[in-house]
Amino acid sequence: ASVLINFANIDRFDLLAKLPGHQFVVPEEVHEEVTWPDQAARLAAAIAFGHLRIESATDLAEIALASTIRQSFDRGESACLAMAQHRGWSIGCDERGSFLHAVHRQLGNGRLINTPGLLVLAIRANLIDPQAADQFKAVLERHRFRMPFTSFGEFA
Repeated sequence: ASVLINFANIDRFDLLAKLPGHQFVVPEEVHEEVTWPDQAARLAAAIAFGHLRIESATDLAEIALASTIRQSFDRGESACLAMAQHRGWSIGCDERGSFLHAVHRQLGNGRLINTPGLLVLAIRANLIDPQAADQFKAVLERHRFRMPFTSFGEFA
């Protein structure tokens, strides 16, 4: 849920909808993890506007895969990883540690994108400029999300 929470905190779900070549699907289990009222309200608005959509697993193989993954990770992480693996999708995630390793192991390299990566894609698609991304970075840092670089200008 970290990517969703970050985009809720900067109130820019519209950027996700505008990224060329991307569609954003949120497993129901992840949607349920966004519980702070202001973040949940922004997420609900983004869903209503069609910036992203909520889906639940209905395929038995995907459900079984999520159940297996659930032995090591929480419901949201398990649902994301199972959905991405089963459907051949990428995953948006800011998690580190064992979940990050599991994503790379089960999906391969190049199928994970994090909040800074999404903002870089938005810059490269001319949806925002590096200065706007730096303002978002400052907001996210006030919400305890740190990025290991000084400015998005480094990626422009």
